[in-house]
Amino acid sequence: MIAIARMHDVSADGSFGIAAGWIKPDNIWVEMAWTILEAANDLDDEVAIEACQRIIDDHSNAELPAQSDVNTILGFLDARAH
Repeated sequence: MIAIARMHDVSADGSFGIAAGWIKPDNIWVEMAWTILEAANDLDDEVAIEACQRIIDDHSNAELPAQSDVNTILGFLDARAH
């Protein structure tokens, strides 16, 4: 049991070589929104631009993004992947 407890402590401080600069789960949507916002601006995709802006605003207000906005940016990615 002590070994497992110590392993948990080690993994919590990132000693397993995980990069400290990785995107944290709490802001992955805002990071994705910023990336997609650039592409959506280049392609003049107003729907995706507005969804990205709402996700960024939600993050600024410490709120989770709306599922519809997440679906919109995932749809944007899916449409361009094919």
